[in-house]
Amino acid sequence: MTAIILTLLVVAGLLGNGLRLRARVPAALPAADDSAGHPDPALTWITARDTVPDDETRREAAACMQAEHLDILELVPGDLEVTAARDLLRSVDPGAYRADRLTIGRGAGTALVVAMRAGLPPSDGAGTLASADGMDAADVIGYLQRVRPYARASAAVIAVAPRLRSGSFSLDRRKARLRANGVIVPVQLGLDAVAWIATALALATGWQWGLAAAVAYCLQPYLIFAGTALRPRGLHAAALLRPVQAPYVLVRTAAGRWRSAAELERDQELSAAGRYYREALADGTERFLEERRPDCPWCGQAELSVHVRSSDLIQNKPGTFTLDKCGRCGHIFQNPRLTPEGLGFYYRDFYDGLGAQGTERVFLAGGAGYRDRAAMVKPFTTPKAWLDVGAGHGHFCATAAETWPDTVFDGLDQGAGIEDAEARGWISTAYRGEFPELADTLVGRYDVISMHHYLEHTRDPRADLDAVARVLPPGGYVLIELPDPQWPLAWLFGRYWMPWFQPQHQHMMPFGNLIAALADRGLQPVATERGSAHIPSDAAVALLLMLSRLMPNLAQPWSATPDTAAARTWRGTVMLTALPVIIAAYVLDKSAGTALARRWNHGNAYRVLARKEDLSSDNH
Repeated sequence: MTAIILTLLVVAGLLGNGLRLRARVPAALPAADDSAGHPDPALTWITARDTVPDDETRREAAACMQAEHLDILELVPGDLEVTAARDLLRSVDPGAYRADRLTIGRGAGTALVVAMRAGLPPSDGAGTLASADGMDAADVIGYLQRVRPYARASAAVIAVAPRLRSGSFSLDRRKARLRANGVIVPVQLGLDAVAWIATALALATGWQWGLAAAVAYCLQPYLIFAGTALRPRGLHAAALLRPVQAPYVLVRTAAGRWRSAAELERDQELSAAGRYYREALADGTERFLEERRPDCPWCGQAELSVHVRSSDLIQNKPGTFTLDKCGRCGHIFQNPRLTPEGLGFYYRDFYDGLGAQGTERVFLAGGAGYRDRAAMVKPFTTPKAWLDVGAGHGHFCATAAETWPDTVFDGLDQGAGIEDAEARGWISTAYRGEFPELADTLVGRYDVISMHHYLEHTRDPRADLDAVARVLPPGGYVLIELPDPQWPLAWLFGRYWMPWFQPQHQHMMPFGNLIAALADRGLQPVATERGSAHIPSDAAVALLLMLSRLMPNLAQPWSATPDTAAARTWRGTVMLTALPVIIAAYVLDKSAGTALARRWNHGNAYRVLARKEDLSSDNH
């Protein structure tokens, strides 16, 4: 019976995953008709070494770019090596690649066609990533990630070029290519190993049934690729010899030490950053904190108690931080709070610099939440001009423009990312600086102002609310989303509850406090969302934060302990071992967490939409 059950599970898993990957095979590049003419000189080609497009492929690519008004076309060689082809399908969903403007730039790393006339960053930047013998696939992918955000909506496509021939494939360099695509390599290799081990166990428990699992394991590559536009090189060997070849591929990949040009460049950035952090930490972290205050900054009462004490659980920079709670009004705030110098230290290399790529991936995953926020104003107004305060790189604005295509979106932020948002076309105008200081220059320009997970980062939230009241015209709206410190399950996770987010979150405002503060400024709440604003991530993120405490990334430039091969192995082992628990926690968040939030109408975040009253009309 064990052999039967195990075999059925293996076959079902292989079949389901095979069909999922087959559905992701990109369509073939359309053939060019005789009127297509010569390749467009305004198009720039970025290709990996040994990948040379023929004239017909160039004509077809140019015709496709023109006919479909594309900014970026990624071409996948029809004979892409089978392991690389399978890796591609795991990383890229062609439908989402085009439909979702916030999709991360991932690909095979063989050939890109870029329309420079679309205002994309210059392609000569790719030349800095090329080694003596040309660009590697990992660096082509890296360049794709740089230019992908600059493409217009629905203007990036991935397609198979049947005549395009790929260059040599090296297992030694596979790990670098996986990393370039944002893959957690130990997890990917672990999942590959699980399929092989499960098949072997099915054979060991009963060869009659286990043989069916082994056959399914061997035939899966044919299920994925047979009859599609992709005809991978080495398909027959990868299928028929898979029980023997798969362990070899796993071992060779895991042993790979080759690093791409982009990774070597990052090593230099880490080295330079290390000098800054050594100097900054030479005198300790005490100077980054102000004197502890005895009273609540919200109501002025002195009924304070320690609510949470935490270290930096995200970056693992040194320091300990305290959140106090006011017994009178419930306001929770960082005490002592960071000095301006401390803010600079702890924000450094998070949203920009060394941490920009990781943070970008987090924000790119927030599309559903961005659409919910944008839709909240629908029953009340049709915005003409919208200012997003704390806009970062402009991810919300890029998504909200799908809901409001005729609205002009501008963004304000202190970080350099706001200028990238303007360059990408995700916002029309970028304002860099602090909102209260810029407010007088913005009066009356916007009928909607939004602040999404922004106020909790500010040193004085009331000053920003004052600025909103100054800038908005009568009848204008402000949309605010904040973490909810009154979420009943927050206590369950302790300091590992993500919204505490020390040391960046300086103020955590209970729902009632914000409602009252808005009303005091003539901003009358017209709609609120609590349960529906819940972000289902508490358990999974708390688990990840606990793991990061157990296995901190020692490769960071502020780490006092050197990173070693043993430490990296330990991190990979722990992550792989914990993967089933992380997945279970994620499922729990999406199911039970969301259900409780909806049932209680109370989640880990809340939204408030308020309208500025026309006080002048009250005098008549």
